[in-house]
Amino acid sequence: MANEKYTPGVQNLPYGNRNVNPEGSNYQTDSGYSVEETNRIAKEIKRRLFDAAPAQYDSLKLAFSKGFQDRNLDEFEYLEYTFGRSPLEANAVSGAVAAVPGADVTQTITLTAVSIEYIGVDELIIYPDGTKAVVVAKTATTIDVNSLTSVGLPAVAAGDIFAVQSTTNADGRDKLNSFSRLETITRYNYIQRFYKARRWDSWEMQKYKNAGTTDYLEVDKKQLMKQLRVDVFNTFWNGTRGEVQLEDLSVAKLSGGIYPTMIAAGSAVGTTTLAGLEATFKALAFNTNYKSEGATRFVYGTDERLHDFARVFKLPQVRYENKTMDFDLNLSMIELGSSRYVLVHCELWREESCFTADWQNRIIVLDQDTIQPVKLKGVPAMWAGETDNQQQGSLDDFKIWWVQAQFGLEFHNPLASFIIDII
Repeated sequence: MANEKYTPGVQNLPYGNRNVNPEGSNYQTDSGYSVEETNRIAKEIKRRLFDAAPAQYDSLKLAFSKGFQDRNLDEFEYLEYTFGRSPLEANAVSGAVAAVPGADVTQTITLTAVSIEYIGVDELIIYPDGTKAVVVAKTATTIDVNSLTSVGLPAVAAGDIFAVQSTTNADGRDKLNSFSRLETITRYNYIQRFYKARRWDSWEMQKYKNAGTTDYLEVDKKQLMKQLRVDVFNTFWNGTRGEVQLEDLSVAKLSGGIYPTMIAAGSAVGTTTLAGLEATFKALAFNTNYKSEGATRFVYGTDERLHDFARVFKLPQVRYENKTMDFDLNLSMIELGSSRYVLVHCELWREESCFTADWQNRIIVLDQDTIQPVKLKGVPAMWAGETDNQQQGSLDDFKIWWVQAQFGLEFHNPLASFIIDII
């Protein structure tokens, strides 16, 4: 076959640079000049695939820095004991009792069904105006109180709140009237199982190995672990405890995460505009501060919301470094009263394939010491494997790569954490 003869034109047409394009060329699609493709050159494709997914996992690093604790079952209970004191709430009106010089006076106060369980004889109570009295008798719904000598007792309105100061005793008595036991709260959760899998037919996979233009196979396997971490991340924050029936009628347990657990427990929730953020944050921070002086809590939110938070509080860029962790989070911190608040970015909250849109405007403040990840004893937190194919003695003409994980959450005293939704 003879060589083709041609007369060069402008830009060496009909050949030239604009007609030297690989098969499947994007330029051939974009051009308006009917450019040509050829199989004599290969596409220029960067070997390494670029990861364009969000990569913020600081909250999981913080949670898992404590390490998993083992549980014998995939259902577990944990108990908390309370502070041991509760305020008293009046449930009806009581009239004022005038003072009698040199003597005490008595008043009957009706309490709510809850409050009556938290008070006993010989205990001193404090009225809303600061007046003190001692309980001398108790029924199923009321208490009788005596005033201090020569002191009267004020009127009581339904809804009035009384504090409990202390017990009191006198010399020479032969009895004790007030007895109590430690009260506990029982919480429970489940350990959830997760998995991600990839299946490749034998020849399909071999063609990628032989002629692949990128590191697609390698990245595809790595993506299994990354997407598994996203599953755990989503469940850590927004998992709802319960069960589901799967397509083969098997039943799976679901682990409760941070936000649903807080809502179910009655954690404080504030809704505010940016203008009211500072006041709302301070009010909730002080009202939920169960920690000792100088302790640290963590403020979680998207970059945008934490930037708003920083502007509101005019944050100096103080850096926080937790010496007990083996990674540097390089986070900003503020001090409020006797507590420190560390900002932790959760940019995955913006990802609508993982969270609903309201999460983009949410701030969650956590007492990290109350959070403990757990797993089933004898099984690793994460594990991986692959099946055999025909070359390895199996009749299956394909290979499956898989990774699995397990995760459960103990969340003690959710009332020490709070939520702010910005509108």
